[in-house]
Amino acid sequence: MQDVEDKTAVVKVADVIKLADNLITINKTQYRIVEDHDGGFSEERIEERYNDVLDKYDYIVGDWGYDQLRFKGFYEDNRKESTLDNRISHLEDYLLEYCNFGCAYFVLEKVKKAPLKSGHHRTNHRFRTRNNHVKPGNKTKTGAKTHKNNNNQHKKNRLSKRHNTKTTAKKTFKIRKIGEKNK
Repeated sequence: MQDVEDKTAVVKVADVIKLADNLITINKTQYRIVEDHDGGFSEERIEERYNDVLDKYDYIVGDWGYDQLRFKGFYEDNRKESTLDNRISHLEDYLLEYCNFGCAYFVLEKVKKAPLKSGHHRTNHRFRTRNNHVKPGNKTKTGAKTHKNNNNQHKKNRLSKRHNTKTTAKKTFKIRKIGEKNK
């Protein structure tokens, strides 16, 4: 009889080397272990599951669910490439919404990040976050009211004018039985 090969052989797709307590290299890129919640960091499983697509991110989060390690990449908040979902400031939202409750996870920060491109700051984007929302009546650092507040006041005035106009015509209707014709 022919021997059956063991199909549990593990294929390494990345080289992970632990340099210090909180410093590792993945495929010759250095990362600092920012957080290791409930012992989620595992060199062996990172070697099995790592994907080169993650090299472009400033932070890598690995979380565990059903004995599977899952990766998600995040950027610094002021990067041009970042969207609302993949900014590191929204890490807590990601952990609460997409990860199993109380799961083990780890956060890796790239030691040598790509330089920021000058002149491409996106502080005024169209998404409302806790950080960029200005309440009506608040003033900016220069002391002038923001353009957004003037627009909000204009909208309020338009809405109040709509609600002040009274309609005089009342519509009447009659409930009729099935099969009854209009008169």
